[in-house]
Amino acid sequence: MRYDAAHLLVDGYSIIYAWPPLRAALRRNLEQSRDHLVAALTPIQDATGIRVTIVFDSRHGARVSAGGLPTNLDVIFTRKGMTADACIERLVARAAEPGRFLVATNDHAEATMVHSLGGQVITAEELQDWLELETGQVQRTVKQLRENSHERFFRSDR
Repeated sequence: MRYDAAHLLVDGYSIIYAWPPLRAALRRNLEQSRDHLVAALTPIQDATGIRVTIVFDSRHGARVSAGGLPTNLDVIFTRKGMTADACIERLVARAAEPGRFLVATNDHAEATMVHSLGGQVITAEELQDWLELETGQVQRTVKQLRENSHERFFRSDR
């Protein structure tokens, strides 16, 4: 599953509420559930090169600890009074090529608006499937690199 996009915009709370483990973490600790989402989405950017931006409503508090998380993902907290939906829609609407944006959300109204602006949309379930695929690919690549490195080490020893 490959998407023809240059930028993935993620409606943070829409995805958190849709993924049971993150929804459970949300009940315990809001900041931790956001951190888990950031960490979970890192393989997509690492494996595909697609820029990932996660957008959160500021009404829940504007902080992701990212305590040592090795990530280059962008995280946006909307300004007071602006929803994540409005921020995402504005980013797509102002883009020179709206079709290069892929928006991950389970919000039907937002999906409809993004489609009408020319952007692409995937559901939380589709995002999870894609993530599992890319995570598996990253793990296979790392395993292959380790095996190749191991073989080179023993070959150079002779």
